[in-house]
Amino acid sequence: MPRTSLSILFLLLLFFAGNLFSQDSVVEKKDHPWSFNGYVKDMQTVIVHNVDQTWNSSNLVHNRLNFRWNISNSFTFVLEERNRFYWGDLVGISPGYKDFIAYDNGLFNLSRNITAGKSYILNAAVDRAWLDFTRGNFQVTAGRQRINWSQTFVWNPNDIFNTYSYFDFDYEEKPGSDAVRLQYFTGASSRAELAVKADRDHKITAAGLYRFNHWRYDFQGLAGVYAQRDLVLGFGWAGQIAKGGFKGEMTWFRPVKHLTDTTGVFLSSIEYDYTFRNSIFIQFEGFYNSNAANSSYILASQFNPGLLDAKNPFLTGLSLFGSVGYPVTPLISLSLAGIYNPSNRMVFIIPNFTFSLMNNLDLSLIAQSFQSYGPGTAGSSQTSVFLRLKGSF
Repeated sequence: MPRTSLSILFLLLLFFAGNLFSQDSVVEKKDHPWSFNGYVKDMQTVIVHNVDQTWNSSNLVHNRLNFRWNISNSFTFVLEERNRFYWGDLVGISPGYKDFIAYDNGLFNLSRNITAGKSYILNAAVDRAWLDFTRGNFQVTAGRQRINWSQTFVWNPNDIFNTYSYFDFDYEEKPGSDAVRLQYFTGASSRAELAVKADRDHKITAAGLYRFNHWRYDFQGLAGVYAQRDLVLGFGWAGQIAKGGFKGEMTWFRPVKHLTDTTGVFLSSIEYDYTFRNSIFIQFEGFYNSNAANSSYILASQFNPGLLDAKNPFLTGLSLFGSVGYPVTPLISLSLAGIYNPSNRMVFIIPNFTFSLMNNLDLSLIAQSFQSYGPGTAGSSQTSVFLRLKGSF
């Protein structure tokens, strides 16, 4: 299909979606085997390195379309697409930004820049396209899907198939993989899984997982091969301590070609969260990464999940996360989060304000402020402010 035709089709889809906000009939009907829903978001971004220097701004219109078809009692088909239109300073001043937006790490390249200029990019990407078969205790899912094996919130060592970044808050659905996943449910809270994924370099990630419940805790263990280069062993749990959530996970990577001359890479995260009677919610998480990689690469990759490596998802050493949130009213919520990495002497501050304007229409003001105090980077800072309007249908 010519690019002009694709552009027209995309704009028509945006128009169609925008006019469906008030139509309840679009959202899954009980008497239909299919459902269609999604959202449209407009987000203005301002990036400041120094208040007295140039401020860079950009805008993103983000449209998502979700289609689900329950073909029969055993078969289900899902297709989900995200369409993004960027324009502003960042497109023009960032080398390789167009390729960055279009990057797809899947076996099949399902992301395309339909049209692009010096100051704008129109991208369409399919991040879910799978067929599911369920019969009794057995389930198999094939296609682009999300395989979520993680337990903790910010960092996820057990998530070897779909590594994602906490900073990429605008991508709530998180990335998917081109994979085949088999699940066998051995009980109400236990199951065995086997998943195989192929990436754009035709590298295979394959692993098995077993999850069970004991002592009122959910435990899981996993083993496999990551990107055909590392043996992987992992363990995770989820339960409660003092009426608060207590979760953790750890994963060990060891290069296949150097089994006898390397110690491998160890990742671990532990989380605790608690909700008080007055609805104040607190959350703490610690993360350890033994991989001694370049910090600047890690920071850049946080904003494109396709570039993240499950073996090296964040800064080297220990990172500490803390947050507090409070629903001021049923329509207004506030939260403040922070991350500190002592090894690299980096601090992140992330405030969030969300206001529900009406049913299915939210306004959010979010900031991500970064400050470095490490050797050679002392005084480096960046603050990004995001103003987002989201309408769901």
